[in-house]
Amino acid sequence: MKIDALVLTFLLNALWLTPAALAAGALGARLLHRAPARQRHVLWLAVAAACVLLPAASLPRPDRALAAENPPAARAAAAGDGAAWLDWLPEGGRRPAAFPPIAGSAVLLGYGLLLAARAVRLGLTWSRTNGLARRALPLEVPEHAAPLVARCRKILGIGAVDLLASNEVAGPVTLGALRPAILLPPGFLDGASPEEALSALGHEMAHVRRRDYAVNLLCEALLIPVAFHPAVRLVRRRLAEAREMACDEAVLETLIGRRSYARSLLSLAASIAGLDRPSYTLGVADAHTLEVRMKRILDDGPRMGARRARAALGAALLLLAGIGAAGSVFSVDASVAVGTGDLKPFVGTWSGDWPADKDGKGPGQRAVDLEVRPGGEIWATWYRYEKAADGSMKAEKRARPVASYAVAGKTLTFKVRVEDFKFRDNPPAAAEMRESLELQGRDAAVFKVLSNSYFEAAKKRGEPVPPPPPPISMKRAS
Repeated sequence: MKIDALVLTFLLNALWLTPAALAAGALGARLLHRAPARQRHVLWLAVAAACVLLPAASLPRPDRALAAENPPAARAAAAGDGAAWLDWLPEGGRRPAAFPPIAGSAVLLGYGLLLAARAVRLGLTWSRTNGLARRALPLEVPEHAAPLVARCRKILGIGAVDLLASNEVAGPVTLGALRPAILLPPGFLDGASPEEALSALGHEMAHVRRRDYAVNLLCEALLIPVAFHPAVRLVRRRLAEAREMACDEAVLETLIGRRSYARSLLSLAASIAGLDRPSYTLGVADAHTLEVRMKRILDDGPRMGARRARAALGAALLLLAGIGAAGSVFSVDASVAVGTGDLKPFVGTWSGDWPADKDGKGPGQRAVDLEVRPGGEIWATWYRYEKAADGSMKAEKRARPVASYAVAGKTLTFKVRVEDFKFRDNPPAAAEMRESLELQGRDAAVFKVLSNSYFEAAKKRGEPVPPPPPPISMKRAS
């Protein structure tokens, strides 16, 4: 599959799989409403990964390469069976979507520029944040604040951590992926009350212990391919809320009471209101999450036990996995047709039927429609008719876009890729079918199946294969 078709396939599936992952995360978060925030953070990390991995999983897999490259074992076909050629005709398959070449090229160019812009933006922000740390100076901890710093380090179990002073930050922040550091405005520990200092230092050291800066940076890099989607903003917001709440809970469980911590957060937030916070730093008074955090801090309702929380998290992750399984079934394939020659004589919808097998007891009648559009798109639609128990005829159809074509005189030759070609009880495999439409008059033509990579590979291995389908007459709809 060409790179523009791969990109279109990824984007088409991302359009619906990303909000589906968000919906699964929202349902899972309801299950975890009374669970520790760290459990919800794990859930939203999984949702963020799913936003990228689910559309990526919709791409053709290496193990589904063309059967000619890695063919499964084909079983022998009875040479004398007059209906054996029916095994050449594809059934089922993923849902394809065809695009003209110019659309594929435009999307590829635009998406490539978007990815480059996002990557450059993240790189520049990373560089500026590192520069902020390099320009900061070691913090001289006042004598009265030294016991608070030591207490936070001991209780949160993080050992030594760099405390730096910087005029470029308005309040306490954490940064650094490999070597986390806490930056404080000069004089912060002199002017803060013991409760405020304990709250700020405890919260930032909880970030250090959890390696939140590095995890957040990796998430931002991971989400670049789907950053265009509005649902990703909500995922980022839920991640930030769960991350900050997890640090709040670490402080509340070990260092300070709820109301004292809430008062300290409000005081810190008021002191830095209206001031910018450097990008990709983590701060105790993050205004974007403060309101929902305050509600959580002051909520003294019962909390879910550790065992129930783990079970609820498992259920939420299973729900997310179910979305992934559904995505593999309902994902869409994009196909960008390329070809040479004048399609104008072939434009229209052509229809033809194969006869039933010789004794009328076989799989049933098959038919094919070939739609040639003026813009260069060609669709092949295969039909399979079966008689139901009540005697009525039941039709199954599947449309597939043509991947490439060539016109030579009165003959249109084209290729159709079938992602899950099935022969008898062998595992499905990808196959490429080469077919032709030869004009016999203004509205008459002959359709032929010329080759099938699945059976060509089997034939090279010396295995018997069914004969190709006979040519059929096609009529163009008026």
